[in-house]
Amino acid sequence: MYVSPIANDILAGHLVKYGAVSFLTDDPMRLKSGLVTPIYVDNRSLTGHPDAWRDIIETTCSRISQLGLEFDIIAGVEGAGVSHAAALAYRLGKPHVFVRQRAKTYGDHSRVEGTSVKGKRVLIIEDHISTGLSLLSAVEGLKEEGAIVENCLAITSFGIDETSKLFKKENVVCHELLDFTLVLDKAIELGKLEASKKETLIDWLANPWTWAARHGLTPTGNEN
Repeated sequence: MYVSPIANDILAGHLVKYGAVSFLTDDPMRLKSGLVTPIYVDNRSLTGHPDAWRDIIETTCSRISQLGLEFDIIAGVEGAGVSHAAALAYRLGKPHVFVRQRAKTYGDHSRVEGTSVKGKRVLIIEDHISTGLSLLSAVEGLKEEGAIVENCLAITSFGIDETSKLFKKENVVCHELLDFTLVLDKAIELGKLEASKKETLIDWLANPWTWAARHGLTPTGNEN
């Protein structure tokens, strides 16, 4: 099984048509991490559209096969990735665990719900990776409970160099279904993004942390 260019085009279309991606080139926002961005991604909206969600899950299955990923358990991190992870685990007949952002303050004080991950290979599924800080925290939480975490698979990723270096230190490889430039091209094709804005967004993807200062932009909104 492999992910075809046609499948990628369909997925990019879903993200754009169903509003999972917003372009804020003239009015950027600040993420919780502090990163100022002209692109906001929330792939949770895809679960409200069965056709799109089905394509996401099936393409994820194909991508896993294409990459040759081996794992015992699928994990979803508290937040947007949980629904996708649970659906994928059901589709593949694999156990699913839920990773909390913080350990419970009661009971066993665990961060991982579902089943024991000790000695098990865990594949983390995310909806989107920006700075990856919450995902790194989940990796640490899983490893603290004895899990073997080598791979993460996200629907989309900004592919920030600094983020890749952080995951490399943890010996974790992050994969994505879609190269983000494909999303930009589809947005232009569907009239959701002006072609003249693409260069600005490519510049941000290449140098996100200095982008706002270089363009003299101040964010007016913050991620909730």
